[in-house]
Amino acid sequence: MSIDKELREELRQVADSMHCPPDLYGRVRQSYQHYVNEKRGGSHMKKRMLAGIIAVAILIPSAVFASSYLADEIFGSVENIEQHGVSPEEYQEIEGMLQAAKGKLTEDEFKEYMELTKQVVQLKLKMTDEKGVSHEEMLTQEEQQQFEQLASKLAPYFEKINGTAKP
Repeated sequence: MSIDKELREELRQVADSMHCPPDLYGRVRQSYQHYVNEKRGGSHMKKRMLAGIIAVAILIPSAVFASSYLADEIFGSVENIEQHGVSPEEYQEIEGMLQAAKGKLTEDEFKEYMELTKQVVQLKLKMTDEKGVSHEEMLTQEEQQQFEQLASKLAPYFEKINGTAKP
């Protein structure tokens, strides 16, 4: 017999002759139960983590859609602009153009662009009837000049947004 087998056999005989105190069984059982409970808790943690990730994946896009429209900053609301003959579809088109502008202009340029656009829209609303028809004669001479100046200031922004700006 090899030394490993002899040693194993001797240890087995000594172990069989040993008597463990009864409270040791209780402590081992309690330790094992604690270990099993920790293992089960790990799977619950994974499920909670997964549920949290899914919730974030759902909530972030919905928060983006729920955020205010850029067009609302200019017109106030869809209802306000509908009084001047603009349909909700056209309103969404305007919103799309403003989002494109926000993506293509720097932050400072976009602020300037929005301010100029607000001024132009106010003048446009003054000269537009409830059917959406423009009547430039409804503006005073001063307002007409202001409208032309604003249009010329906005032209470079439109070129940049549409990609026709010269480098």
